[in-house]
Amino acid sequence: MEPTIQPWSHEAAVQSAPVSQKRTGYLVIAALLVVSGVAFLRAEQLKLQHSPVGAVQIQRVFSTTCPLQSNSRCRTHAARLSFRLRDAGRVALAIVDRSGNVVDRLGPAGGSRRPRGRITLDWNGQTTAGATAVDGTYHLRVGLLTLHRTITIPDPIGLDDTTPTITLTGSPGHLPLRYRTSEPAVVFVHANGIGSDAGRAALFRGRGGRVRFRRTRMAGAQVRITLVAVDPAGNASAPLDAGVIRLPA
Repeated sequence: MEPTIQPWSHEAAVQSAPVSQKRTGYLVIAALLVVSGVAFLRAEQLKLQHSPVGAVQIQRVFSTTCPLQSNSRCRTHAARLSFRLRDAGRVALAIVDRSGNVVDRLGPAGGSRRPRGRITLDWNGQTTAGATAVDGTYHLRVGLLTLHRTITIPDPIGLDDTTPTITLTGSPGHLPLRYRTSEPAVVFVHANGIGSDAGRAALFRGRGGRVRFRRTRMAGAQVRITLVAVDPAGNASAPLDAGVIRLPA
């Protein structure tokens, strides 16, 4: 008995086509999953590799002109920079601007031999020419000459030599006492007694552009108010006379 040969059928071919397309789609998806898995594992391996520079500590803002006072936020005219070196080697350190241009070299251009461990140094805000750098954002660049690598620390170093200004937004000697500063700053409010209250003094803090005189032993005293704004770098504004008021009872 001769085998029966089924004639070619367009309908059968049409029915089998989606099955082949599905199989192809599954294979493509599986391949993508494999590739993604390999890429993920590689990324995790890279994360596990120890960076030659770690434990970075950067002073984020400083001033070269702020008044040096032990009771203020300005105790030095330099930025403290610190990091941990994983392995000993020859290291060249420099301060660069946002464009990567060298502003100052912290040591010889050819680098110096450094042991493994923490390296701490200061930048006084000077350029290689001996001038004071302009206000702005800078970064510490670590040249690992032994490894033929250069790492720019992403943490910013802010140089700010500009003193803030403070102005009253209301009339002097009138409550509520409101003010405005030219930049983010802490506002200190000095109340010095006058007349029968002479010799008495109190210190308040302004917040959100307003001074609230609360919880003071000088309640009801007549005082002269002076405002001083201090920015994050420690620069202090000129004292602002806010007039004479009587503290709320």
